[in-house]
Amino acid sequence: MAEGDTSGPLSPEQLAQINRLATVARFVSSLAHELNNSLQVMGGLIELLAERDDLPQDALLRIERIGTHADQAGGKIKQVVSYVRAPAEPHARVDLGALVDRALTLRSYELERAGIRTVRAVAEQRFAVRGSARDLEQAVLNLLANAQEAIAGADTRELRIGMTRTAGRVRLSVTDTGPGVPPGLRERIFEPFFTTHPASGAVGLGLPVAAHTAAAHGGRLSVLDEGPGATFVLDLPEDAEQAR
Repeated sequence: MAEGDTSGPLSPEQLAQINRLATVARFVSSLAHELNNSLQVMGGLIELLAERDDLPQDALLRIERIGTHADQAGGKIKQVVSYVRAPAEPHARVDLGALVDRALTLRSYELERAGIRTVRAVAEQRFAVRGSARDLEQAVLNLLANAQEAIAGADTRELRIGMTRTAGRVRLSVTDTGPGVPPGLRERIFEPFFTTHPASGAVGLGLPVAAHTAAAHGGRLSVLDEGPGATFVLDLPEDAEQAR
């Protein structure tokens, strides 16, 4: 099992990556401000359109999808910045099951369009953790997007989500039916800017950001060595109140 590890002494290569990220963050912070202004204007116009009662239902559905994609665009901007900045949102109790449902709703259109069947194999119980709902939701969205990219072109297109609780930990697993992760790449996939899906336009920050978020919440992100396909496991400490 390979993990996204952010602890221990830094190698020269890791220091170079951090310096590179710091440089990127300085440029992106200015760009993000301008893009967010545009997205806020877009969001306001979308809300005004959604309130009109003279539009057909199919037009309202398209407007809703535009809003969803605008929200996702904002999330993509935050991916780059969040890797090098501490989360500003205070930690609170988070219902991980409800969070996963929200992430699946946001990603449902892309998954359906790609012909991917989603199986949510989660017991009917609460899985509570403590953290930033915004950052954890983005981490889950990153795992779903990674699975979708891995499944593209596969004969069987299925994404399975599981959740278990054991020894004060909550484990969220995302399993795909793609080709799996070769042994030689199981550590590299957590490196910033490294991607196994260059043709899809992937930046190579989805898994590193998710791993960074997991570490910031006292957890870890790992990929299991078993196949077929790949299984990514987000392991987080259970909320103390839930564990009682």
